[in-house]
Amino acid sequence: MSQNVDIVLEGFRRFEARDFDRARPLWHPDSRITGPEGWPEPGPFEGQDAVIGQFQRLAADWDENRVTDVDVIVDRDDWVVLSFRWEVRGAGSGVATESQMAGAYRLEGGRMVEAHFRWTLEEALEAAGLPMEQ
Repeated sequence: MSQNVDIVLEGFRRFEARDFDRARPLWHPDSRITGPEGWPEPGPFEGQDAVIGQFQRLAADWDENRVTDVDVIVDRDDWVVLSFRWEVRGAGSGVATESQMAGAYRLEGGRMVEAHFRWTLEEALEAAGLPMEQ
């Protein structure tokens, strides 16, 4: 596993823990994220403050969340593409939901500079400009 994969996985751990102060240094000051089609707030969110702010806003909507079943699909050059399951229990409602998702992360100098969250692996690979492996 590369250092880039380690950084992305550490970002997941800090996101799950709502430790946004410790998550901030993992993101480049000029970072940018986008959400999947149909997401209520697809972005783009540009700049470290906007990225962390979006994660904090998402965290306000749930009591519990966890990322499971992480499968690294691409670890090449400056890109990490993975699939994962995101399990959430809503704040107030207590309703539990889970989503199968994928993310494409581009890293520079040991920081995430770009991330695209998508519903399918194919969409994440497309967002990264990478071909689907046969």
